[in-house]
Amino acid sequence: MCYMEINKMAKKKMKIEVWTDIMCPYCYIGKIHYEKALQQFDHADEVELVWKAFQLNPNLPDKGNGYPVREYLTQTAGYPEENIDRMFDGVKHLAGEVGVTFNLPNAIAANTRDAHRLIKLAAKKGLDTVVLGKLSKAYFEEAKDYSDWELLVSIGTEAGLEENEIRGMLKSDDYLYEIKQDMQEAANLGFDTVPTFLMDRRQAIVGSEPIDLYIKVLNKAYNNWKKREEEETIVEVTKGKSCSVDGTCEI
Repeated sequence: MCYMEINKMAKKKMKIEVWTDIMCPYCYIGKIHYEKALQQFDHADEVELVWKAFQLNPNLPDKGNGYPVREYLTQTAGYPEENIDRMFDGVKHLAGEVGVTFNLPNAIAANTRDAHRLIKLAAKKGLDTVVLGKLSKAYFEEAKDYSDWELLVSIGTEAGLEENEIRGMLKSDDYLYEIKQDMQEAANLGFDTVPTFLMDRRQAIVGSEPIDLYIKVLNKAYNNWKKREEEETIVEVTKGKSCSVDGTCEI
């Protein structure tokens, strides 16, 4: 019996999975906090970011038929009027801290399914983070209906996608299954809140937290991940009769 070391040929990256929904204002703030934290993280080049779809309300109208977010919160979600204003004040404060225009009271609540599908399409070309940022800005800052196909085409082409591929995707069922998979995976992991940042499947941040906390958790997750990666991978080999690369075989 002998042992041999497995060489790690390709440089691996620590995976960070983020469950998010466009209509969640804390997801937008959390994304900005994470990105600012990553700028201060010494090993950002060793991180692989994967965006996961989550729908807070899959029953909202689509194709540009959304309605005012205040109406949605009071009539559909059941928020008391005074709680909405308190929430708006809190989000406005967070937005101000990161220099983001606050327009949430005028925002439109709509189905996020097609927006998530556009993000999935963009991921094929590494443009998902850009598209998500533009969608979030359209909702949070510009009060646009992100379910409108023309807006999705505009955002997608501005990010670098082809118009015909966006329209083709919107007219198809592409990525619907992947969205369901993302949401089922969140349920299996016990997550029902967004944003959820899952680092290396071992460290999680749920909700929008201060930048310093993102840095702290990033470092902790990375150090644990790196320690495992640097451990020698030894395979125990039980050797019997065999043939070698030169064509000779043992008798």
